[in-house]
Amino acid sequence: MADEEKSEDQIKKEMIDLLMEKITGGYSEKVVDYGTHPQNYGNMEKPDGYAKIKGPCGDTMEMFLKIQNDRIVDIAYTTDGCMTSHAAGTAATVMAKGKTGAGIPEDQPEQHPGAFGRHARRFATLRPAGRQYIA
Repeated sequence: MADEEKSEDQIKKEMIDLLMEKITGGYSEKVVDYGTHPQNYGNMEKPDGYAKIKGPCGDTMEMFLKIQNDRIVDIAYTTDGCMTSHAAGTAATVMAKGKTGAGIPEDQPEQHPGAFGRHARRFATLRPAGRQYIA
């Protein structure tokens, strides 16, 4: 009977795995990583570019850009949204950092079909934030 009993650690691991499966809702490992370990999160003093959007579920996202020689040298975002909002904000900032203003693609959400669900629109925040730098 002792062989059939699970240790406390095994039970904890199974519970955590089950909980994470429920929380992540089938999102990719990258989305979960970006959502639970956000990058470039926070406000920025005196940004060169700024935009704010309100998402379909009522959350907001702000995007801040610092531009030098037509290149995004620093980028940050804030959101009051959920894990997938953080994942989209992180992905958008990671992809844009170091690019020229003209290098910000207009179709970023389409590059990730289904990856962020209704939160894919967060990528669009980059366009208005960099509007004055986009050729």
